[in-house]
Amino acid sequence: MGRWAATELVTAQLPGGRVAVIGCCPITATGLSALAERVRTLADLDRLVTGLTGSFHLVAAIDSQVRVQGSVSGLRRVFHTVVGQVTIAADRADVPAALAGATVDEQRLAAQLVYPHPPHPLTDGCLWHGVETVGNGRYLLIDADRPPRVVRWWRAPEPVMPLAQAAPVVAQALVAAVQARTRAGGTISCDLSGGLDSTSICFLAARGTSHVVAVTQVSTNPGHDDAHWARRAARQLGGLEHLVLDTGRLPRMYADVGNAGAGADEPHITVRDHACITSMARLLVARGSRLHLGGMGGDQVLHAPPAYLHTTAWTHPRIAARHLRARRAVSGWPLAATLRELADRRSYPRWLTATGHDLTAPAPDRGMPHLSWGPAFRVPPWATPRALDAVRALLHKAAATAAPLASTRGQHATLEDLRNVGYLTRHLAGIMARAGLPLACPFLDDRVVEACLAVRLHERATPWRFKPLIVEAMRDLVPAAVLQRTTKGDFSADWHTGLRGARAHLAGLLEDLVLARRGLVDADALRAVCLGLYPYTLPMPALDRTLACEAWLRAQTPTALGDTAGVAP
Repeated sequence: MGRWAATELVTAQLPGGRVAVIGCCPITATGLSALAERVRTLADLDRLVTGLTGSFHLVAAIDSQVRVQGSVSGLRRVFHTVVGQVTIAADRADVPAALAGATVDEQRLAAQLVYPHPPHPLTDGCLWHGVETVGNGRYLLIDADRPPRVVRWWRAPEPVMPLAQAAPVVAQALVAAVQARTRAGGTISCDLSGGLDSTSICFLAARGTSHVVAVTQVSTNPGHDDAHWARRAARQLGGLEHLVLDTGRLPRMYADVGNAGAGADEPHITVRDHACITSMARLLVARGSRLHLGGMGGDQVLHAPPAYLHTTAWTHPRIAARHLRARRAVSGWPLAATLRELADRRSYPRWLTATGHDLTAPAPDRGMPHLSWGPAFRVPPWATPRALDAVRALLHKAAATAAPLASTRGQHATLEDLRNVGYLTRHLAGIMARAGLPLACPFLDDRVVEACLAVRLHERATPWRFKPLIVEAMRDLVPAAVLQRTTKGDFSADWHTGLRGARAHLAGLLEDLVLARRGLVDADALRAVCLGLYPYTLPMPALDRTLACEAWLRAQTPTALGDTAGVAP
């Protein structure tokens, strides 16, 4: 059951069953039927799925079995629970939770306070008792004769392909992904930040049959150069309609953050941009846009986190030595600290166990190297001992059986970054959809992800070039003058401006925190940070994740919170 546009649902008959592709996929019913002729079991659908372009859920039934899966990036998720003797699967966590009468899991809610994000596998935990998630690259198998189980069908490709060989493959996948969105014509809108990711998407969209409205948001920081590069790209695109939104046309960050949890099935830091995103979506709908294209996911699939240096040191030591010399020259990493990071050979479970002990340690110096399985995870200083104990208990339990997302740190860190941006984009898409404008992000399509992740880590991330993979892939599709950019815009000034401007709203929010009433947050400590005279110094996600949890809790019913007396927002 669901509500979809006619173009978002394609079905075909299977021997003994039926298959549905739900979302964006350019295949026709005839084409899907042709592929389905070779399917005899649900496992055979692995081959069918790998030949499809776009971003979608797949649901299939053969005899007494049902297969339900989302995307490998985490943009399209699957949640499930059992109600009576019936297995319920959905693309939102709150749907099976409501059907099962589930309440919020406070232990997992406490884990949402961890910044910059909860570590794997806590990232995939569901905030409702009795509701489970289906991990990325896996599908839910529902069998009439057995309990539901999760089956792995996808593994990230090994990063062994040379850049020169991979660039045409990436270009082909990205062109197909954009064409899948523009083929219907009409008017679409597209982010044009001036960065290489969104600019490439915009140029590819302009090649299609749709009329494109390019959108650029101007920062309050006068040194921010996104607008300069966006205007340069717009000039290269000729007759493109270019909408430049300065700071006066959109709400600032944190505007009405206390009410930003409505419609979300889990907390997410998009609450800080909720009002701005909603306003922009309505502006674009008024201009006739039927779909918005974003560049989210580009940073994650086109680049590689610093942990690639640890992997490269053990696979290509000479290459790693050159990269490390350059990285140290740029960042000032101390030699001794760098060597300690390279020599660290802890397994993922051991590292995760140590993470639980370090949750309250001082944040590491930004000038120090960090080449481990993940970033330094911390709880904010306003988290209560009860919240800290809950997080540590979860980490201890997870570490007993946890396995990394890939065998090497570089690829594991890449996949974790990918699923985090997939989850972020899922919530951005929800906000825009509620404002009447669907969001699509071609970099998060399965085929694009596969093409990018197959490239050698040390060629995706090199100290001497900025995003070489997209530059080479787009060389014949995007003008060289646009691909010359080597900077990336930073919106921290807008973040601080929004936080200062929202003090009155935050003061009201902090008067009666649901998180404080549940014993997870010290309200006085949080109030001192939000309303104090001194500038906020912790990383942005530390505060954003807490406010996201508060906004989400305020949107839940008293029954969901397990509060029979009711919860006053």
